[in-house]
Amino acid sequence: RRYIMSKIIANQIQHTQNGATAFTLPTNDGSANQLLKTDGSGALSFVDSAVGGKILQVVQNSFSTQTALNSASYIDTGLTATITPSATSSKVLIFGFIPVNTSHFATPYRVYGWGFNIVRGSTEIKSGSSTLYYQAINDSDINYTVFARPHHFEYLDSPNTTSATTYKIQAKENDVTAGLTICSNSVTAEMILLEVGV
Repeated sequence: RRYIMSKIIANQIQHTQNGATAFTLPTNDGSANQLLKTDGSGALSFVDSAVGGKILQVVQNSFSTQTALNSASYIDTGLTATITPSATSSKVLIFGFIPVNTSHFATPYRVYGWGFNIVRGSTEIKSGSSTLYYQAINDSDINYTVFARPHHFEYLDSPNTTSATTYKIQAKENDVTAGLTICSNSVTAEMILLEVGV
């Protein structure tokens, strides 16, 4: 015998086998692209479709404008990237590099330091130190010095949002006479953002 129905109304579903678990359906209809998830005890709920451990999107941005950053407090370097996470549970892996050099007329027995942080929007998420890199001048015969190296950065963030989110790198010096410059001669800095589904 065949029965034809246009609608089934129920708050639970269960396999016909004896002792099978009865699953309780959610009371709402969820959001677009969500999936049903069980808690292992028979309760079903809607969850975002992000699959744990997968790279869901990649954003890359570059900056190559030579910029002098003579400041004892953190200021923007100009290197930024923006990502829009697909789920509030996603994490964002931030990494990249920024070319740095200093040049100054050196004073003997003096230490010049500088460092970087990572900011999401206006919130610092990875603090820096102005002594992350430093150079000590202790030879009175040296009156000018140049220091150049790339600064590499990485951080795993939990932004808890599905809105567009901007990350940026800031820099500061412990002595503004150090002459901190990024992207000298238009050497390119890079930032890469990876959305990781969890």
